[in-house]
Amino acid sequence: MAPALIRVASEADWRIYHAIRRTVLWEERGLTGYDETRAEERLPDHHPLLLMFNGQGIGTTRLDDLRDSTGIIRLVAIAAAVRGRGHGRILNARVEEHARGLGIGILFVNAAADAEGFYAATGWHRFEGDLPRMLGRDANCVPMRKEISR
Repeated sequence: MAPALIRVASEADWRIYHAIRRTVLWEERGLTGYDETRAEERLPDHHPLLLMFNGQGIGTTRLDDLRDSTGIIRLVAIAAAVRGRGHGRILNARVEEHARGLGIGILFVNAAADAEGFYAATGWHRFEGDLPRMLGRDANCVPMRKEISR
């Protein structure tokens, strides 16, 4: 069965989405305080997405549509058990398809420093210009930008 990107909708989807993010982006990095009740997750122009493979949730991200033909990719995570098998590239491609469907032509991401190579290999570029205010700046991240064809 081919991987599929779904918008998180059911409570079961939300549990899987948060479990992957909590584990990969907090616990594996020695962080605590993950908050699955943040209101940003359920805003109308924010798209929490779950990569499914063989009936299992294996990856997550959130696409924030800024409603000006730009979007922000947030908190990309692939479950440890399936890393290194191309699922990150698949998630990247499926999110681009989803973004194009929303009329988004430019994406931004604050890439973790250890993920910059992955993003560069999939067509993203370091970005030094004026970032969308909502992206913010994080000293531990590399702002990157990608134009996607419509």
